[in-house]
Amino acid sequence: MTNHAEPPAQASSGKRIIRRFAYLLSAQGVEGLGSAAFFLYLAWVNSTMYGEVMYALAAGAIVWKVVQFGLYYPMVHELGEAKDGETAQIVRRVNIIKAFLLTVCMLFVTGLAWYRELSFQMAGTLILVSLGFGLESLSESFFADMRVRGLQKVEARIKIAGSAASYGYGVLTAALGLHPLVVAWFKLVSGLIRLAFGMAESMRNYPSTPHNGPDWVATWRVFLAATVFALIDILGIIYNKTNIFFLESQTGVDGVAVYSATWNLVDPVSVLASEQLLGWVIFPLLSALWWQNRTQVAPLVRRTAQWLMALAFPIMFLLHTESRLLIGLIYPAEFKDAIWMQQYLVWTILFSFEQNLFAYVMMVAGAQRVLLAFAACVTLLNLALNVLLVKPLGLLGGCLVIVLTKLFMTILTTGYCQVRFKYFRVRDFVFLLALAGGSVMFFCLLEPLITLHAAVTLTLGIYSLLLWKLGPRFLGRIPRKRDAGDINAEQGGSSGADLAV
Repeated sequence: MTNHAEPPAQASSGKRIIRRFAYLLSAQGVEGLGSAAFFLYLAWVNSTMYGEVMYALAAGAIVWKVVQFGLYYPMVHELGEAKDGETAQIVRRVNIIKAFLLTVCMLFVTGLAWYRELSFQMAGTLILVSLGFGLESLSESFFADMRVRGLQKVEARIKIAGSAASYGYGVLTAALGLHPLVVAWFKLVSGLIRLAFGMAESMRNYPSTPHNGPDWVATWRVFLAATVFALIDILGIIYNKTNIFFLESQTGVDGVAVYSATWNLVDPVSVLASEQLLGWVIFPLLSALWWQNRTQVAPLVRRTAQWLMALAFPIMFLLHTESRLLIGLIYPAEFKDAIWMQQYLVWTILFSFEQNLFAYVMMVAGAQRVLLAFAACVTLLNLALNVLLVKPLGLLGGCLVIVLTKLFMTILTTGYCQVRFKYFRVRDFVFLLALAGGSVMFFCLLEPLITLHAAVTLTLGIYSLLLWKLGPRFLGRIPRKRDAGDINAEQGGSSGADLAV
């Protein structure tokens, strides 16, 4: 291992953990801003191309999850315990599995395009974007090794370069009016850059690693260890994306474009909470407390669930009441149906917050197989809802499908944790429901007297003030990233899993 890795004593400090979070957050910020700029530009210049790209992105997200196959979790565990010379072999084994899965996925995607009789342009876009996602998934194996060794800064640089080149290429080719299939290479640009630089960094850090044949027994063992997590992830991405494919069959790519216009405003809020607060803070805290001080788990879960609800309510309120303003400012006139669709989709924010929290609790508690059974049931329900609702209701059906799917998964995960652990009492939510209900009543009384925007501003201001003043009294303090560092410090350092955010 080269001198790029940080000494264990330094790596255990809370400040370095937060710094590593910041590196990855900066890369995520560039990705978010770049994708937003590119997709909004596409929506304005060519709504049909935008719809085709959104359709391809939905398929690509599934390819990403399938190729990842939950391998991240056992891989990080192995990397954390690897001796000198073993790391490169671990990465290689994982990428052998991923390469096989990517081949299967691309054959399936190609077959899907043929079966659906997609146009040459749409089929090409679907295949190119999906392949780009697959290459990015391969590169994640190299990034996992970097995270375990404390090289989030290197990972961030590579990802920023890939995102900037990808979306810069997309905007440039679209602005020049090039063929949509040329524009569709944008995701491949990112995938190739990430894979090439990730591989180069690995070769630089392990220049003398012998290239023996793969250990097929160890490879199969890694595959089996990842299966449960993989199926949970894959089913999750499937039931989150299937309504797009049903919408395309009933409303065409224009319907997909309109749905995606509002979904791209609502979904990032859910992702932000899931990846940053829940995945990066709460999950490490729960993992540590479950074995070190289990009596503290219930207060942490209860407090997190309450604060997630408290934060979801104003976001939902703003996106619902100001949907006309937001959609009107961001998208051209042909996306006007996204206004009323957003008023339905805001409910997915609350359900996603709570569902993801209790899914993490179930994984920490060793209930992965129960969670997998829940995901399978929800996927079957999702397919039934798509069949029953999308054809007769069109865009409204697509919205109802995702809202009801997330509601059902929330009921299952929350109900399981409540029955097993009894985290909540009725009075735990009295303050929140009274605050939210009172705010809505205040808005309904105020809005006819003044302008909509002024009423929204005043309502959010009063809600925020009361939450700031009274929230800590009734809900406790909101969990922070610093708490994760404190837990790690108490355990004498950070494990590879803790650093692999």
